[in-house]
Amino acid sequence: MRTKVQWNYFIALTQILCLMAAALVFWNLLHRSPSQDKDIYPYLLSISPNLVKECSQEYRSGKVVPWEDLLAIRSTLSPQEGQFLIEQLKNKISFQNLSWGNIPLPIKNLVTRRRDILVHVQYLTPGRYRFPVVGKTWFEDSFGADREGGKRAHEGTDLFAPEGTPIINICGGRIEQLGWNRLGGERVGVRGDDGNYYYYAHLETISSKLVKGKRIEAGEDVGTMGHTGDALTTPDHLHLGIEIPNGQWINPYPFLVVWQYWADQRINAAIHNLSKDERNLLILSRFGIL
Repeated sequence: MRTKVQWNYFIALTQILCLMAAALVFWNLLHRSPSQDKDIYPYLLSISPNLVKECSQEYRSGKVVPWEDLLAIRSTLSPQEGQFLIEQLKNKISFQNLSWGNIPLPIKNLVTRRRDILVHVQYLTPGRYRFPVVGKTWFEDSFGADREGGKRAHEGTDLFAPEGTPIINICGGRIEQLGWNRLGGERVGVRGDDGNYYYYAHLETISSKLVKGKRIEAGEDVGTMGHTGDALTTPDHLHLGIEIPNGQWINPYPFLVVWQYWADQRINAAIHNLSKDERNLLILSRFGIL
């Protein structure tokens, strides 16, 4: 039969083990990757930039049909089926009250789900995100390409431009990483308000205004184009990576094409609003005459 001392010791040990188990559960809950609906990014990445541009032109022509409704319909249905719904939207019928005619229920549910994704994950919403390179640049889809002889895969997009080209922040968030690492060289990591991690690598310089833990807004200076880190022997470029909340790195290329398109549209609109004399001065400055 246990003595009182042994019993007290047993109770104390049990309490300690319970506290340790509770602490372990809490730690796992605190550090596990946030849940992410698996259909979100496969859908967003499946939408071609050309379709986004076509929808943009259609949207700007009247702005009667909500952007998310338009893109969800156009990216899912045939032109004939889609137009049947869009004509209703143009007549001020809300998405919730649409008549779907002969469109099967599973397809209706798919369009509805995709609309919900576009409402809450606004990568393709006009003007919501900024293109990171200020000035002329070129880039291609190299996501997944071999690096270091196949030891790892390329988890981003490289945007090439002359050394010193300004780099700006894509969306509002907080500075999570700042400074040097072996592969990225001078790099900046931003935890966006959308929960994603934006990785700007191989910078020549980092903006002196940036402070780790502090807020940064869309369009603010990140630094300048360079070739630091493992890009020492390559042409100057920005490596842009996007890590979604579940820890997966996704392909930035389709989004960059769209964001560059939005940036060009803003520039063209600004030029259009200039006076004739202001436009002439801009042209002269571009050719180095001024």
